[in-house]
Amino acid sequence: MSQVPRPRSFQLHPDDSPWEPADYNILWEDGREYGRFRRVLRRDAHGLTVIARFVAPPGKAWKIMGRAPELGEEVYIMKGAYYDTRGRVVAREGSFMYNAPGALHGGISTDMTLYLHWCSGKPDEIVSVDLIDFEVAPGA
Repeated sequence: MSQVPRPRSFQLHPDDSPWEPADYNILWEDGREYGRFRRVLRRDAHGLTVIARFVAPPGKAWKIMGRAPELGEEVYIMKGAYYDTRGRVVAREGSFMYNAPGALHGGISTDMTLYLHWCSGKPDEIVSVDLIDFEVAPGA
């Protein structure tokens, strides 16, 4: 009888996995890089787990649309929010979302940190990425 390999426990320390910039990131007039930065926490055949941070220049926001991978994805907003086109919050800090396989999803963000688990081990297919003029609505 063959043995099924058991998952190994491990710990990831702060310096063990670097923050990786997205290929659409931009260098802004203030000398800072803006866009998406991700840190891979775990990668195996059953899933890819990352923390992603989206940062936009002042007065701007990222409007990103993606298509969930074949087994879907789980998203938890650790910091910040998703906004609608009028600058009102549609998903706030502490929100959990599950995007079903193939679901088209996305939102507008200015400064947001997400915990993501791509169930299939593959990230979203990015459909569109736009840097837009944007202001958060008062009281949002």
